[in-house]
Amino acid sequence: MPLENLTIRRVCLHEVYKRGDDGNVRTPTYSNGLLALNDKGLSAFQSRVHSAFKRDAKCMEMALRLTDATSIAGRGVAIVDADDEDFVQQSRSFADLLAEAQVSRQIPGGLTVVFDGTVGYPERHFFGIMKAELHEGFMKQNNMQATFVDSLFLSPKTKLYKIGLFIGGEADSPIPVEDWKPTVYDYQLTSSHRDGAAAYFHSAYLGLDVPQNSAQQVKKFFDTTKAYIKSAQIPQSDKVDLYNSLYSYLKTEQAPTVQVGHFADTYLPPALRGTYVDHMRRERVPDAAIAKDLSEVGGSLRMRRLKFPSKIMLSGPPEAINDLVDIEAFDTPDGKHWTRLTIRGAIEAQE
Repeated sequence: MPLENLTIRRVCLHEVYKRGDDGNVRTPTYSNGLLALNDKGLSAFQSRVHSAFKRDAKCMEMALRLTDATSIAGRGVAIVDADDEDFVQQSRSFADLLAEAQVSRQIPGGLTVVFDGTVGYPERHFFGIMKAELHEGFMKQNNMQATFVDSLFLSPKTKLYKIGLFIGGEADSPIPVEDWKPTVYDYQLTSSHRDGAAAYFHSAYLGLDVPQNSAQQVKKFFDTTKAYIKSAQIPQSDKVDLYNSLYSYLKTEQAPTVQVGHFADTYLPPALRGTYVDHMRRERVPDAAIAKDLSEVGGSLRMRRLKFPSKIMLSGPPEAINDLVDIEAFDTPDGKHWTRLTIRGAIEAQE
């Protein structure tokens, strides 16, 4: 989900803490004003947000579940039209709700960063909520000494933050809360150990759900990628490799999502990545990560079939074809297109 023409207008910080030893919520520390950033600081903050949503497999478009006035969505739509003083006061409730959503003492504290602005062409309003964890580091001093600090956040190489971004309508065309479009960035999103501790942010806090049509979106990703590979101007043997990669990506990778940019960067040669991404966008396959619901492609992933002239067919589990079959396409001296198959194994039976 690339954020084109992103402009951040206001930012406010509040600090939340993990629950106390008694399991009770600890009161957040609230800011009394907007975050004052010079041009360089605002540019850096804007860059972090922009980079998080730039064709990243850790972004996922979500569905709104909670839209009443006390929800994050309802409160966020309200503060977009608030003046600066009300923006600061109302943003405190975002920290309160985050502190309440962090029900486990395993969830660390951090900063609640509330911000708004415009994005896209034409410009549309948005508001965002970031949970930024604090981390340790050293600050260099002019005398070549260093000071140890434990309150760094948003360092470019440390992805210890989550963002919920809600995009609405144009300035002169307000839309209902239900029509705002939420997307979540979460540095834990592709972890194979994702559990409730990683879902608290988008579900319990932001009031969002994984879209119910994930299975259809995965099927569209699968079918549209196959169509691209089929039409690509590359040797047939390279197409076989890409088909194998597609099956492996969906069937054996442990990540809980699939995403166009991640597949392109991981499996496609550089010369094909741009045209592949353009093809998927034309076919309206989401840029953001899609929950890996394989229920509509499970049958296709169980068996791989290669068809040859005169109804000759090779079929088998995709991983077996990938591991045990070598496929070489070549032209004979008289210009015919032939294929040489090498199967590592003896014939076990004939029918």
